[in-house]
Amino acid sequence: MKFLRHPSSSRVLVSLLQAYALILLLFLLLPLVAAAESAQRQWAGNWLVVSEGDDQLVWQLHADGTGFAYGFHAGGRLSHGFAINWKLEGDRVSVRTGASLRCNSGVVAVAFTGWSPVTLKFSIVDGRHWLQDGGGVLSFQRRLSSWSTPRAGSACPDLAS
Repeated sequence: MKFLRHPSSSRVLVSLLQAYALILLLFLLLPLVAAAESAQRQWAGNWLVVSEGDDQLVWQLHADGTGFAYGFHAGGRLSHGFAINWKLEGDRVSVRTGASLRCNSGVVAVAFTGWSPVTLKFSIVDGRHWLQDGGGVLSFQRRLSSWSTPRAGSACPDLAS
């Protein structure tokens, strides 16, 4: 009973040191998390992208890691698109695709069949180029300030107009 009423000073000291270590660890990790979010925010936006094997693409990247990727025919009409989840991890980017988007008779059609089991991996080569593991280069040409997300049932977007 004597030990229950009077905790030893060494136990109290150990508890205080553990609490201090936890607070210090959180204090040191929060700036790293904030820096990663800040870097992801720099890529956020609507981009005109050129890729090997595709005519033109528009990547719509949101800072929260969601977005869309759209492909266009040579004439500028939408051919296909995907919902994406993307995550910046240092100088690498992971991308998963989800809902698919097609242009049927001039109208946007959307279908969601689940997220792809495949995660695409990219290395950031420099400020405007991503190199896909075992694939081609994505070249981010310029930001598109007037781009808006095509909705199901709306007219298919045209880059040429």
